[in-house]
Amino acid sequence: MPSGRNADGGRLSGPTSKPKLPVDLRNVMRYFASGVTVVTSALDTGEPFGLTVTAFTSVSLDPPLVLVCIRNESSAASLLKKSRRYCVNILSSGQKDISDRFSLAGESRRFDGLEYRVGRVGNPIIGGCIGHIDCKVVRVTVLGDHTVFVGEALDIQAARAEPLLYLDRKYALLAPGGHPG
Repeated sequence: MPSGRNADGGRLSGPTSKPKLPVDLRNVMRYFASGVTVVTSALDTGEPFGLTVTAFTSVSLDPPLVLVCIRNESSAASLLKKSRRYCVNILSSGQKDISDRFSLAGESRRFDGLEYRVGRVGNPIIGGCIGHIDCKVVRVTVLGDHTVFVGEALDIQAARAEPLLYLDRKYALLAPGGHPG
C-alpha cells in the first residue's frame, strides 16, 4: 500500500496510480487510520484471487453483514461479481509483506508460497491473520468509481493480536497505550 513500488520493485496500485480529481477525498481520508485487510475469493474453477483493501466495514449485526469497496477498474471487481463470495482477512502488524503482495497491480502469483486454507464458503483464508470474515455476496452496487460488495458473514474467527494499520499513505503501528505511533 505504500505509493510507487514495493521493496522488490513491483508497481503498487496505490495513490500514485490514481488521477487527480477536483475534490480529492484522498487528501483528507489519508488521515483516517484504517485496518488493513486482504479480500480473497476463488472462481468456480478453484483459481484464487485477492487484493489489499482498507475500505471495509461492518453494516449489520443481525443479519451479520460487512462491506468492501473495490475500484471499478480493478480486475478483482469483475472477478468478485462472478464468484459471489469473499473473505476479509484482517492482517496483523507482522503481515506488511502480504499487504504489499496483494497491492501489486495484476493478479499473478499473489498466492505463490502463501500459507492459506480454503474456508467453508470456498474462499482462501490467509494464515496468521488476526481474523477472517468468510462471506457470500448478497448485494452489489456500483457507486461512482467503486463497486460496493455487501456480504453476509457465514464463518468468522478472531484472535487478539496487534493490527496492521494504514495512516497517511504508510503503515502505522499502535504505540503503547493504544494510539497510532
